[in-house]
Amino acid sequence: MSDGLPKVFIDTNVWFSYLYGSKNCESLANAHTQGKIKAVISRQVLEEIVRNLKEKIPTAIPVFEKFIETTPPAIIKDPLKVSKKISELASHEDRFILGSAFSAKVKCFVTGNVKDFNVEKIFKTFGIKVLTPNQAVEEFDL
Repeated sequence: MSDGLPKVFIDTNVWFSYLYGSKNCESLANAHTQGKIKAVISRQVLEEIVRNLKEKIPTAIPVFEKFIETTPPAIIKDPLKVSKKISELASHEDRFILGSAFSAKVKCFVTGNVKDFNVEKIFKTFGIKVLTPNQAVEEFDL
C-alpha cells in the first residue's frame, strides 16, 4: 500500500452506520471508493460487519458485498496477541482491533466509540489519531 493515500482503519460501527444511512460514514466509504483514502479493516471487523448485518439489516448485505467486490478495503490479519501497552489503551473488547490498526501502520483510526479508547495516549504513543466519523470527514475535508 505505497500509493501515497492516507491509510485509515475503519471500525465495525462506522461500516454499519454507513450501511444504515449515516452521511458522515457514507462520506468515508465514498472517499475510499474515490481514491481519496485507503480504507483498512481487519478480519475481525469484516466478520463483525457481516454478523451485524445478518442480525440487524440483512437487506444491506448485497450492498456491502458489492462494495467489497468492487472496491475492497485492505483486509489485514488479526494479531494473535497484543502488547500490554496496546491493551491498556483500549477497552478489553477493542484491544485486538487497536492492535490491528497499529500493525497496519495507519495514521488514523475511525470509530463511533471513541470512549472505548484512550485517544490522547494512543496519539502520543503511536501517532494514530482516533477520530469519530464527523472528525474524520473534517480531517480529510470530505
